[in-house]
Amino acid sequence: MKYIYLAFLMLTSILSFSQVQFEPSLTEAFKKAKQQNKPVFIKYYNSDCSVCNRLGDLLNQDAEISAYYNSNFINYAMNAFNELSDADHALLIHANLHFNSVPVLLYFDKDKNFLHHSSGDISSEAIMNEAKKSTHSRFNTSGLKSKFDAGDRTVRTLYAYCQMLIINKDEQKLKKVSQDLFESFNTSELPTKKSYLVLKRVVKTTDNGFFQYWINNLDKLKGFENSINKDTEISQLKSIVLTELSRPDVKEWSAAKKNEFKGYITKLKISDDPNIFF
Repeated sequence: MKYIYLAFLMLTSILSFSQVQFEPSLTEAFKKAKQQNKPVFIKYYNSDCSVCNRLGDLLNQDAEISAYYNSNFINYAMNAFNELSDADHALLIHANLHFNSVPVLLYFDKDKNFLHHSSGDISSEAIMNEAKKSTHSRFNTSGLKSKFDAGDRTVRTLYAYCQMLIINKDEQKLKKVSQDLFESFNTSELPTKKSYLVLKRVVKTTDNGFFQYWINNLDKLKGFENSINKDTEISQLKSIVLTELSRPDVKEWSAAKKNEFKGYITKLKISDDPNIFF
C-alpha cells in the first residue's frame, strides 16, 4: 500500500510538472514575480472559445512549453468570459490594452510594466517564440514605439506598430503610421493578398493609401477570401466608409468632403441615395 501511495505521488508530480502552473490571483502572481525576479505571463482567454481551448491544451500537455514557462515566468490565467476582476481590468487599463478578441499571450515585467503580446498563431512553436521575444526590446511589442521614433520604417515594424496602436486605441497615431506603411510598401505588391490583409487589419480611414488604391482598383479586389468569407473583400472598404460616416461631425463636413464620400457610397453600392447620410 505504501508503494502504491508513493507511486501515486510521483505520478501526480510528473503530471503537475508537465502543465504550466497558474497562480490563483493576479496579486499572487506579481507578488511571486517580485520575490523570484521573473516576468509574468498572462493567458488572456475566454473559457467558451475553441481556439482558447486549443491554447489551453498546449499549455497543459506540451512538456517543453510547460518546463520553459514554469522556469522563466510566473503564470496567470485571465478569463474574459464574463467580467474581469477589478484587478485584472485595472492592469489592462493601466497598460492601455484594449482587446476585441481572444486568445492573447500577454507578458509583463515584475513591476507590472507591459512587455509584449501576441494574438496570432497558436502553436507550440509560436508559444515558445513569443515567450523568448517578450523580454527583448528589439523583438517585443513594447519596443515598437522606440524603433519607430528611431526611424525604423520597415514594413514589418510599421505593420506591427499599427496593430499595437489599434490595441492602444490611438487613432491619430495609427492614421500616420498606417500611411507610413503604405509609403514603405513595395508598389509591385499592391495588387496582392499581402496588401489586402493590411487593408483588412490595420487601415481605418479613407485617406490612407491602401484604401485609395483598392477603391480605385475594385476589379482586382477579389480572390483573397475563401470558405464562408468568399467574395466579401469589398466589405472591408464599406466598413471603413461607414465608420467615418458614423462620426458625429458628419453634417459639418465641407461640401467637397461630402461629395467625396457620396462617390464612395455610390461606387461601393452602399446606398442608392448617398444624401441620407448627410
